[in-house]
Amino acid sequence: MTLTGACPGTVLVQIATGIRSGYFAFVGGLLGGTLYSVAKPYLVSAPGSQAAKDVKDEPRTVQQYVGVREERLVLFYEGFLVLVLALASLTQRAENVLFPPVVGGLLIGVGQVASLVLTGSAVGVSSAYEQLGGAAKRAWGYISGSGEKSGPRPAYNSIAFAGGIVLGSWVLSQALDFKVPGGEAPIADSTAILGGLIMVLGARIAGGCTSGHGISGMSTFSIASIISVAAMFSGGMGLALFI
Repeated sequence: MTLTGACPGTVLVQIATGIRSGYFAFVGGLLGGTLYSVAKPYLVSAPGSQAAKDVKDEPRTVQQYVGVREERLVLFYEGFLVLVLALASLTQRAENVLFPPVVGGLLIGVGQVASLVLTGSAVGVSSAYEQLGGAAKRAWGYISGSGEKSGPRPAYNSIAFAGGIVLGSWVLSQALDFKVPGGEAPIADSTAILGGLIMVLGARIAGGCTSGHGISGMSTFSIASIISVAAMFSGGMGLALFI
């Protein structure tokens, strides 16, 4: 994310709004998704294996781990978020933005609700890169004659969701005249490709990206999501100190 200036979801917005580095980061993301689809059998425990059973038996949410009632946990979490908003209000605000950050966050929350109502799934976009990479892997298998002739039909729902993000961003950018806050970041094409590859590969190994873990996973108090988000920020800020 530090190398690309984006996450797997905002790369799609950058493509729709014509930001050059977004195109190259997307290419890198496709490479990362393809690499993960090839390496997945070696990275994910097979269903029914002892390793998979051990993971399944571990507590998966904060309330399961500490034994706190979910209602109390929700109140504590909401209070924490209000504190974060209060502290964030003291920082310098970006110019040329369509909505205040709080309004934008509320709209993202509305998008989460819409996703749950319309698809039954929470927001998350990194799986689209894996599905695209898997499609490329299968296409190569058929071309080379080594492809599977049977099996379950591949899922492409995340690809459709990603396509909706691009379309919605393009429509909004055409309907409203706005500029990128601070201008377009000077990111080299090779850096954007490398960053996109690492970003998507890491997101798929972690089982989600900033939207999947940061928005959806954190909202359900997932322990894995809390760890993943902490790693995202610490890794990004740590790398920023050296480049």
